[in-house]
Amino acid sequence: MRIMPLHPDQHSKLKVREGGEFALLDKEHIVPLVVHEFIPAATDMPIVFVKNSDTGEFQAVAMLGVKPGENLYIEDGKWLGMYVPGLLTQAPFRLVPNAHNQEQLMLAINEESPLVSEDEGEALFNEKGELTEFLERRKRGIEAYFEHTQITQAFVKLLAELDLLAERSLNIDMDDQKINLTGIYFIDEKKLGELSDEKFLDLKKRGFLPVIYAHLMSLNQMRRLGRYRSSRA
Repeated sequence: MRIMPLHPDQHSKLKVREGGEFALLDKEHIVPLVVHEFIPAATDMPIVFVKNSDTGEFQAVAMLGVKPGENLYIEDGKWLGMYVPGLLTQAPFRLVPNAHNQEQLMLAINEESPLVSEDEGEALFNEKGELTEFLERRKRGIEAYFEHTQITQAFVKLLAELDLLAERSLNIDMDDQKINLTGIYFIDEKKLGELSDEKFLDLKKRGFLPVIYAHLMSLNQMRRLGRYRSSRA
């Protein structure tokens, strides 16, 4: 992977094909999600929370497999699910800190992405060195995704502060074997119901209640993981 800031002098000839860069997650069993994805993703994949052992911070993720190194939603380079996580649709672009000002972000591209070439796809710059309509649209999408990431971090932090995240251990039946999943966190429905009216209404005013219920409903998709794994076996 070679991430370079986009510049018309260096990338005037590059073109980008539309589509997800699924190879990025071929061996990943989880993928980060933003809150704006919870509702569409909930009918296709389990949404859980994981804890960073170094920082103690939580992150919202979609489960794509039941063990590290396994992605059950990708087969022969193709995505099997109905919903494609937003992180995949941003490729091959991303926002990176400006080398001269770390507080500013700039648009960059993975020059080694299979979506990038000089022969096929949408041009990034016109003859004047200006962003094409395609790149302008992609840039707006990436900026919006970044903003959604900030909102998601605030949402997850609030859940932790309200002590709503509880660690769970799951046993999933896979044909002739049982797989025990640990280190995943769910929103505790009992504690959610015990919140004070003030705190519960605060979640409602922030628009987080539909997100919470989408997470809880998505847990039914654990069976989908079992079905995908059994079919491959």
